[in-house]
Amino acid sequence: MTLDIVTLSIALFFISSIQAIVMLFIFRTIQDYPGMYYLLASCISSAVSGLFFVLCTTFICGGLAFLGSNIFCFLAILTLNIGFSKFLGLKVEKGKLWILFAFLLAGFSAFTFGINNGRWRLILFSVLIAILSFLNTDILFHHKADSFRPVTRMAAVIHMLFGLFFALRAVFTIFYRTTDVFISTLLQLMALFLSIAGILINSCCFIIMAIQRERSEKDQANERFRQIFETIPDTVIISRFDTGEIIEINEKYTEETGYTRKETIGKTSMELNLWKNDKERELFYGLIRKQGVLRNIELHITAKNGRSLSALVSASLMKMEHQTYIISVVRNISRSKELVKKLNTSEETFKAIMEQSPVSFMLTDINGHIEYVNQKFLELTGYREEEVIGQTPRILKSGFQTRKFYQTLWKTITSGKQWSGDIRNKKKNGDIIWEHICLTPILDEEGSIMRFLAVQEDISSRKLMEEELRIQARTDMLTGVMNRRYFMEKAEKRLLNARATQQIAAFLMIDIDRFKDINDTFGHNMGDKAIRIIASQCQKMMKQEDLFGRIGGEEFGALIFCSNPEEHYQIADKIRCGVENISLLDVHGGRISLRISIGLTHYRPDEDTMETLMHRADMALYQAKNDGRNRVVLI
Repeated sequence: MTLDIVTLSIALFFISSIQAIVMLFIFRTIQDYPGMYYLLASCISSAVSGLFFVLCTTFICGGLAFLGSNIFCFLAILTLNIGFSKFLGLKVEKGKLWILFAFLLAGFSAFTFGINNGRWRLILFSVLIAILSFLNTDILFHHKADSFRPVTRMAAVIHMLFGLFFALRAVFTIFYRTTDVFISTLLQLMALFLSIAGILINSCCFIIMAIQRERSEKDQANERFRQIFETIPDTVIISRFDTGEIIEINEKYTEETGYTRKETIGKTSMELNLWKNDKERELFYGLIRKQGVLRNIELHITAKNGRSLSALVSASLMKMEHQTYIISVVRNISRSKELVKKLNTSEETFKAIMEQSPVSFMLTDINGHIEYVNQKFLELTGYREEEVIGQTPRILKSGFQTRKFYQTLWKTITSGKQWSGDIRNKKKNGDIIWEHICLTPILDEEGSIMRFLAVQEDISSRKLMEEELRIQARTDMLTGVMNRRYFMEKAEKRLLNARATQQIAAFLMIDIDRFKDINDTFGHNMGDKAIRIIASQCQKMMKQEDLFGRIGGEEFGALIFCSNPEEHYQIADKIRCGVENISLLDVHGGRISLRISIGLTHYRPDEDTMETLMHRADMALYQAKNDGRNRVVLI
């Protein structure tokens, strides 16, 4: 018969080898999740197992080849166990796996070199494979990742059937004495058929799980940002940098200003008369234009009903869809300022107000010993009132602020001045929280300090958003590498340092060849994917001290450092070859060729600036394009 054991073994070898190659290329385009490359190891082990099985029939060392085939088949199932555990966030049962592997080696040694008994060797092998398959089934059934549970259940059923087959095979071999594994019996053929089917099904399941996990994480990230945006206790406004047109607001904006979403979206702050005076508006835009970010600037805005509000404004520039926006976080401090003014009139009144206040208050004597805290303070810090009265604010000290920081703070308030700023404090349970604190000296009729008042607001959510904004301000949203502005800033600083330390540097201008053809032929989504893949490949080939960023469109810049100038060209050509070897597939499975041209120029410390480097590199890139593309040109 043509469909015999050897034929199926060859098929297992070739299918596993091809599957391993396919997996290798697919994993380079999918985010690298834990455990993914163990599937690749499983495919390779299956291929080696099939190869050894074929060698059993053609070489004198058939016995050793047969042992190798069984061991690598066992390793293929074992690596799947590790891969599934790591991918699903479960603990790898190393102890159990080592015990099973030890049984395999000990049993094979005993039934091969001690007592040459192929029947009991086959029974041992089948039992261990069945146990491993049932362990895999247990992992795939008992995990907490709901986003791809249907896929894991399907894979679990496959592993359960695989384990049941090998368990039945072991039982059958006990009662049916056969030692020749090369006879094309139904069990032997089914074992190879199930191995081939298992490789294909496990690969498909793993790919689907990885894609679903990536999609789930993106959805969760978007949902987290939306929840932060809607639940943050401050007003958040997103507007266009060039026109000032407001494109997004949260619910807090409507509560504070009185303007509805319909009245606001598409209008500018000038059209809504939000600014109390032009000087503050000019100050805001001047700082954001010059610095790109500002924090806790006290400004005044006007609500719809004409009421003036005192506010602390933090803002940052951010890139979205190739446009620049301003995201502003506005905190209404009118209530806090009014409360501070009332403190000098009546202590009882101010305590009554503090008990009803949504912010935290603390009152100390002139030596810093706590005399009073309100209920919000206790809720925020987790302390009981008797635990803090008589103590100093050092019980909240987190260790993040320096001694000099506290010395400056104490010097300010003991001189009769108000101090405000952001501090990381520690709750009773050890959790760290960000608080905006306003410390005000309370004076008697003669002007002497008699107490200190601390008004504290939990700004942990705002700090989280500011951190996300800082990342967005530095990062190109499509590729995840540095954007043009941040790259230029970093590069200029590194060039100054290179000049001082006499480092040898070079600048690369990288451009994707015929990128317009990719967009026109395959669509903008595929064009964006090509940009992401090329950026990732180039970033991988950079050393830790090198800089890489997206300059614009399909163009990238790199500042690299080497021990001698001759290495610069070699590195640039390696980057070009690395991109050339990328396999990008269209929707029909066809390969899209990716090529880049690179303009290279050396850094001359006594003459060059960042602008001259980019100009020469651009000229070199232009020459590379004219010379036929897909090359490196040095000027």
